[in-house]
Amino acid sequence: MEHSTLPFVLRRWRKATFVGVMVASLSFVAVFVFGPDYSVRTDYLVSQDGAMTKDYYSLTRSAEYMSRILTEVTGSERFIDAVIETGKVGQDFLPSDKRERLASWRRMVRIDKKLDLGIIGVTVSADDMKSAQKVSLAISQVFTERNGRFLGGGDANVPVTILSGPITERNPSAIRIAIAVLGGFAVGFFGYLLRSFVASMFRETKDHVS
Repeated sequence: MEHSTLPFVLRRWRKATFVGVMVASLSFVAVFVFGPDYSVRTDYLVSQDGAMTKDYYSLTRSAEYMSRILTEVTGSERFIDAVIETGKVGQDFLPSDKRERLASWRRMVRIDKKLDLGIIGVTVSADDMKSAQKVSLAISQVFTERNGRFLGGGDANVPVTILSGPITERNPSAIRIAIAVLGGFAVGFFGYLLRSFVASMFRETKDHVS
């Protein structure tokens, strides 16, 4: 059978490698052309008052719960409003249409989370360095000074401290380039093999019918 896995791959690995390299090259170019020019990263630690009166397990689960809420609400319209209320960014830094507004915000702000540790990493990306820094500072203010409105505390805030940052970097980073190149190669390589495999099975089925 032509589509037996190992012989099939051995016959086509050179072409698959060529396609993988081509897709990886396109991914490399796309990262530079279409990606934002700057990113600002800040890491936060969510903790809780009353550490002397509560056991470690309760504190850990509580911090995990609050971290989960903060990571979810960060992508909401209400959080965007809180960011604007800090005065560090203008009303027009995002599109006025609600759907486009949320889509632009979620492209701009990326969340990395270690919820079991109560750690939240926030990366803000933009083509202008000052814009990325302003949004990052506004998010920091909401996280550290205005988180009570999202955690049910009203004016009472939960202790959220900055672990590191804000760290400004020129994009793309080496990690992002590596992910784009390796991912592009994998998509091209395995995509070509899958397409060829399906095509060969279709031809074989057609021959049997004939």
